[in-house]
Amino acid sequence: MNPIDEAAAVYELAKMQHERTAEALSDAHTALVALMPKQDEGTVKLQGDSYRVAIEYGFNRTVDAAALAAIKDSVPVALFEQAITYKPSITLAGLRYLQGNEPDAYAALAQAITARPAKPSVKIEAVEQMQEAA
Repeated sequence: MNPIDEAAAVYELAKMQHERTAEALSDAHTALVALMPKQDEGTVKLQGDSYRVAIEYGFNRTVDAAALAAIKDSVPVALFEQAITYKPSITLAGLRYLQGNEPDAYAALAQAITARPAKPSVKIEAVEQMQEAA
């Protein structure tokens, strides 16, 4: 076995173990939450003989930009700004266009952008051995 195949086999095994562990953790989480009182939001705390458990309930909220734009003027500015903030984000395709085609605009914009290397993504797949006809 060559070094690539050895490393890929170790990676594949570790990934399978990780998936089994993640599934077991998810099952344990579900079982523990089922034992606790439920509420819409906030924290519930209970104590057993050996463990103190706190479960925080909440909602993930998102904003529909088009709907928000349509009703923005109907809410007083101070109240609107109390509940809604605008967070700039990068449109990667547009940024890459500027980088390749508009160097002056990119240089100006790049002063406000921080870039850090992302964790490399790894994908492996088994390759079936081709047998030569004898």
